[in-house]
Amino acid sequence: MVKLEVNDEICLKLLSLSDAPTLFTLVDDNRQHLKQWLPWLDFTQSVQDSEEFIKTTQKQLHDELGLMGGIYLNHTLVGMCGYHPIDKINGCTSIGYWLAKKYQGQGIATQCVSYLIDHAFETLALNKVCLSIAEYNYRSQDIALRLGFVNKEFKPDAEFLYDHRVNHICYWMAREEWIAHQVHIHGTEIDGA
Repeated sequence: MVKLEVNDEICLKLLSLSDAPTLFTLVDDNRQHLKQWLPWLDFTQSVQDSEEFIKTTQKQLHDELGLMGGIYLNHTLVGMCGYHPIDKINGCTSIGYWLAKKYQGQGIATQCVSYLIDHAFETLALNKVCLSIAEYNYRSQDIALRLGFVNKEFKPDAEFLYDHRVNHICYWMAREEWIAHQVHIHGTEIDGA
């Protein structure tokens, strides 16, 4: 079992097929909430669809393209967070995440994303991490800003959401910038810096 301990209460864990019913129920219960910003809800209509998604995440990890894991808060699945497949040639990746509505606003996503940025730079030796966020998704943009992202690129018509296109803002963080930000915040350098 692949499991990353974010803190004493939160971990990221690779899902197994036995988690599919729980994942599907979480998605289904939050369908309208998630549909505002995520394009895949219409393709998740059954437990079998969640099983296929889990198989994709398992293959991604097997192919060494990064972890997409379930967010567990005190052993309860509350969302997903992880790397979109890593671009090994260019040493970069993007991070995606979502939380069930009732778990938003508690800093869970921010802590998970921060952990994965550390992991990307320290353990995976990547050079750049991106958060690609819909133009009006201010909650996610706040996460990027809280974590010190300043480089951004506007991408018009970046994604089709059911019946309309949305622009994205891509926030980029280079390894050196993350190290400098951590030194500024914590007063210490990241291992290996």
